[in-house]
Amino acid sequence: MLAALTSAALPSVVVAGVFPGMTHADGIDQAQVRDVTGKTYDVYASNTEAGRRKLAARVKAARALAEAREPGGLGFALDRVLGFAPGTDPKGATGDTAVMVAMHQDGVERDLNFLTLDDCAAMGTAIGAIHRLNPSFLGPAGYPAYVTGQIRAQLTSWIARLKNAGHVPPEITSSWSKIMETEGLWAFNTCMVHGGFEDGDVRFNGSTITAINNWQRMQVNDPARDLAWIFSKLDEAHRNAVLTAYGRMMGNRLDGLIMLRANLWV
Repeated sequence: MLAALTSAALPSVVVAGVFPGMTHADGIDQAQVRDVTGKTYDVYASNTEAGRRKLAARVKAARALAEAREPGGLGFALDRVLGFAPGTDPKGATGDTAVMVAMHQDGVERDLNFLTLDDCAAMGTAIGAIHRLNPSFLGPAGYPAYVTGQIRAQLTSWIARLKNAGHVPPEITSSWSKIMETEGLWAFNTCMVHGGFEDGDVRFNGSTITAINNWQRMQVNDPARDLAWIFSKLDEAHRNAVLTAYGRMMGNRLDGLIMLRANLWV
């Protein structure tokens, strides 16, 4: 099935073999496909509405990054999309299945809660590199940019909605509200952010990051957004490994209250 979908999305490929991978959230299936010349491709396919939307957004972000000069020096690979069928035409070559064909990336996807201390250090370094990028290409590519006041308003509104809905104990939302009033909490510089890391976004070879994917939420925002995952995925020692490496990358740009805000973004 994936062999036929790959050929439909990228007709120049003559498939010789398919090596199934994992199934991602939103019903996105992944496989490695090898053509008759021995070249390998990473293929993602989904026939769910959520999966089609996610792949379309991922392709849009990948193409925006490919057209920009700034991400070229990050030190790890990004999606390089070679072919895409959106799956929006039931009579089309792939029917209702969205198919993304990309250049193969070395390494394996790793769940964030299984990262070693060395992996965490690599994550901190990579996030720091992302936050040092010039974000000027994001606006023309259609990605949002928020200033500090807007970010504070977003978080305030989010906490109010949680409080009114009753989904979170009132003592927790009250604690968050108090944190929001911490002196100096909002004295930070916005920057380009990935948008928040999830399992499967990062590929590793050993403890070296070979690729970071799923940039569809990239924007100019609070750098703490990209560190929120460490509170839900890591223990204190591993969180410290991320932050230490991140601090080395940021130098005097490091915001002393970033971890307090990161905890709010979880």
